[in-house]
Amino acid sequence: MAKIKGWNPEIKRQKILDSAIKILNQKEYYKCPIDEIAKNAGVAKGTVYLYFKNKEDLHLSVLINLIDKVIDIAENVKKNDSPAKRQLFLLLQRIFNFIDTYRHLFLSIRQEAKPPLKEKLHNQFRKKIGELIKAISIIIEKGIKDKELKPYPSVAIATVFLSLTSIIAHQKVEIGKHKIQQIDISTELLFKIFMEGIRR
Repeated sequence: MAKIKGWNPEIKRQKILDSAIKILNQKEYYKCPIDEIAKNAGVAKGTVYLYFKNKEDLHLSVLINLIDKVIDIAENVKKNDSPAKRQLFLLLQRIFNFIDTYRHLFLSIRQEAKPPLKEKLHNQFRKKIGELIKAISIIIEKGIKDKELKPYPSVAIATVFLSLTSIIAHQKVEIGKHKIQQIDISTELLFKIFMEGIRR
């Protein structure tokens, strides 16, 4: 990566990523040209290619950046001094809000990405999801230690917990030919269903 005089490369890279996140969250994957991302970031189109090999690399970096933000949410919730049950509820609520904000982006890239990008996404996702599950496991282990939660394997509980968050991105389901139904599941209801299975 070329060094840009008088500018921190990481700041510029993040600025490009933030621009891509904003535009990808408003448009379809294939309708999001690099020119528009560069203009919104206040850089030349060529500058984008100093940081990202191609459009697919930029989009992969966008998704990884968003997952890192979810990991940050989990890390911040872990610092909260409340009981594990309260921490898990806060975490579910905050991840739901985050995914809801970027739902279009997540679904668009996943549906439109070509096979090479999908393979990279799969590998990067596994690594990042592992980091997220570890962060959630620590909260669960605290709840088990404090006898708030049943002593199931913390990684298993964390995996089930994390799977709940994908529901927000799939609130519309096809129930018949050309029929779409909105699923209205609140954070509170999901959390209640989840806790009924692990609470002492």
